[in-house]
Amino acid sequence: MSAHPVLRRAARLLLAALLALVAGLTAGAPAHADFGTDYHDPFTVTQPLKRPTTPSCAVEVMHERQFRNGYGNPPDTPYVGQLAPSSACPGPWSKVVLDLHGQVAGRQFDRLFTVRVGGFEVMMSSTPEPSKDGIEWRVEHDLTRYTSLLSTPQPFEFDLANVTDSTYTGVFTISATVTYYTADVAWPAPGTADRLLTTGGFTLSQATPSAAGDLVFPANLESLTAEVYARGGGACEEFAYASAPDAFVAKNPGLGYCGKGPFRELRLAVDGRVVGAVWPYPVIYTGGWEPLLWQPIPGIFAFDLPAYQVDLTPYVGLLLDGRPHSVSITVNEAEKQSNDAWTGQLNLLATVDHGSARTSGALTEYRVAPEAAVATTLDDQGGGSGAWQVTAERHDLARGWVQTSHGRVTTEVRGDLGFSSAQQLRDSGNDLVLHNNADLTRTTSTWGGGPHRVRTVHEGEPLDVTYRTTSDAGGNSDQRTAMQLGYHRSDTTATGGRISSRSTIDHTLGPSAHRHGGDTTVRTADSTETYRATGPDGPYARTVTTHDGWPVNGDGS
Repeated sequence: MSAHPVLRRAARLLLAALLALVAGLTAGAPAHADFGTDYHDPFTVTQPLKRPTTPSCAVEVMHERQFRNGYGNPPDTPYVGQLAPSSACPGPWSKVVLDLHGQVAGRQFDRLFTVRVGGFEVMMSSTPEPSKDGIEWRVEHDLTRYTSLLSTPQPFEFDLANVTDSTYTGVFTISATVTYYTADVAWPAPGTADRLLTTGGFTLSQATPSAAGDLVFPANLESLTAEVYARGGGACEEFAYASAPDAFVAKNPGLGYCGKGPFRELRLAVDGRVVGAVWPYPVIYTGGWEPLLWQPIPGIFAFDLPAYQVDLTPYVGLLLDGRPHSVSITVNEAEKQSNDAWTGQLNLLATVDHGSARTSGALTEYRVAPEAAVATTLDDQGGGSGAWQVTAERHDLARGWVQTSHGRVTTEVRGDLGFSSAQQLRDSGNDLVLHNNADLTRTTSTWGGGPHRVRTVHEGEPLDVTYRTTSDAGGNSDQRTAMQLGYHRSDTTATGGRISSRSTIDHTLGPSAHRHGGDTTVRTADSTETYRATGPDGPYARTVTTHDGWPVNGDGS
């Protein structure tokens, strides 16, 4: 959670949101003071889910539930209901979609929330900051991969910890509906996991960097995928991508800069053996840095955080003995502060061999680094100013086979991951330039049980920030913030040596804001968002430009 950069500017605005930024960028000015009394309802130009044309059943599982005080006695969160498919749509389903509709008015911070079904986290999200007159927003989220869980009645849990008082008056009113789309020849039911397992929720900090649970896997396990929901929280870890190296923090004590550098890695391990890693996307919520930037278009993934997936199929042969196996998740290094932690949940999606009661297998090659290789170059320029470059890389490979009823299937998973961060900090944190990028390539190859198949997923995650604030003896202050966020993905599958499928995403967002106080008052912001995609759901392209909270090119529907 974060808020406006107006009130605590006296603390040198230290990059509140990024380097120390408990103060500077994250103070608490009311959102409705920015563009008058209102701004356009939040929206994004991302491609809508392609919904089947088959008969469907919509089940409203939460109706206009108000979240007012998550820390009261008793708290009003989580909301717990019951989710069950309608008897009119018993399945199989071609798609299952969760639709959320929210409303809020007044003053309020952005709030984080999670959705769980049957104890499994199925969505992680955050809210917009409201206007005085009030806004509403909608989010759709694909639940299809959880169909084995959704086929029977399950507890539905919606957890949003809000706080209201005489200043922060915004109450979130949210409804949730799950729609089950039946399957037919044109819209067949996709292959999904037969069984879900979880180690439960986790909280990772510098004091307790690891969490683990024991799981027993099916005797006829054939493939396994780990799915990680994760977010950094607190004044430092929410902005971990902009943290300074420890050496710089040590040379500039008392300035409140966040340390541990800008690289974070969540490592997965089975029985103590590292089996994969997740490098979280730098999600920026609607109160981050400068709230004007995100009205009405939120940061990339802010309303629907990624579920990071790691293919663990090469390790299946190690899990077939019917005994408990320890599955753990560990964060590399994080700030040691009371409210700084990585929270989330680790799910495991298991597919079994329906033609046999038991499979067998082995891990035949294992070259996975215990941790990423990280290098730091620091130029401390004195007086709270400096420049640094941080790089990280991983080059991992695991190969294993599973003997199934349809033959021996060998799976090789290769990961080539690279990260770079270049930052220039001047004027005791009042002048910052940041250039980050993650370049992630994961390749999965399979032999046996059919033609040779190779799937390659490449992701690019650039983030550029410029931030400058000044003040003078006359009490005038001036702050300018500009960003370029991106998410680029290509997903290509080759079957038998020929390309059998390919999809791409190119998502860019460029907001900028100017805030001036004193002799004159300025509150202005511009943003341009572009989303282009190709693939089985058809080509899609949309661009919208906004000014001072309202679309000026394209529509905000």
